[in-house]
Formats: sequence, structure tokens, C-alpha cells
Amino acid sequence: MIWLISITLFFALLDLYFAKLSALFTTGIGLITTAITVFLFIWSIKTMSLAKRLPVEKSDADTVKGNKMRKWFLIILVLEVALLNIATFMLLKLNHLQYIVPVDILIVSLHFIPLARIFAVPIYYLLGIIMSVITILTMLLVPISSQIGNLSTLAGLPSLCFIFFNWIVIVYILKDSMKYLKV
Repeated sequence: MIWLISITLFFALLDLYFAKLSALFTTGIGLITTAITVFLFIWSIKTMSLAKRLPVEKSDADTVKGNKMRKWFLIILVLEVALLNIATFMLLKLNHLQYIVPVDILIVSLHFIPLARIFAVPIYYLLGIIMSVITILTMLLVPISSQIGNLSTLAGLPSLCFIFFNWIVIVYILKDSMKYLKV
């Protein structure tokens, strides 16, 4: 969860930097984004500390299942990193820099689909599918010259949607996890 919160903040600040909007507008959005991030970090840390108090019941079947989950997670992670590097390199070589952000967001979005099955988190299916559709439609329908401030709409639209939907997923998961923890 901490990773998802961190990467969401990174994308938000990167978008703000490249949009080069007015200082007041940028500061306002930056402060709101930071406040949301701090809130989610605190909530996530509180949830983890409550989860650590739960009794640990580990059977041989749990160990085997955990090892299998870890193996598949690492396979998906290595594949994702490899695809991100290959796609970025190819787009640079083909001089299509404008597609780097949406293609990278598409790859990251698609990785949530197998993670939903591996970790039994159904909302990851929704995140992966919605973000993949938004990114593909953006690449197909938005003109390359379209801008949000100084930020290309081709990069900004999927990125902003990714930030927004990540926040929704994070809140959903944290809220759902609190049902199982005594507050």
C-alpha cells in the first residue's frame, strides 16, 4: 500500500511540474495532493500496526501458498519492469516521446490484472481494466498537439486518471481492511 501511495504522489508532482501552471494554482494543487498523501500514509501505517497485533497462524499450506504468491508476484514485477524499459527505449528510438507516459501507464495498469488474482484483491481488476481503457482511448482519440497547461493531454489525462483511481483503490482497500481489524 505504501508503494502505491508513493507512486501516486510521484505521478501527481511530476504532472504538476510539467504542466507549468500558475504558481498559485500549482501550490494549491500541490498542497491538496500532499495532504491527501499524508492522510493515506497515516491511515496505512495505522492499519499495518493494527494488523501486526493479529495472531499469526501459519500452516504448511499457508507457507506453500505464500511462496507461490511471492513467485508469481516477482514474475509479474520482472515482466513489468522489462516491458517498461523495452517500451520506453523503443519509443525513444522511434522518436515517439509523446507516447512514453501513456504506454508506461498502460503497462502499469495491465500489471494490476494478474495481481488481482494473485493477491485476491478484486478491485485491482477494476483499476487495471478502467485505466487500460482510458489510456488506450486517450492514445486513439486525443490529438498529439492537445495541451493541459504545458502538459501534453496525451500524457496528462491518463496520468491524472491514474492518480485519481489509485486514491479510490487505496481508500477502498484501507476501509475494507479496517473491517477485519479492531480499532
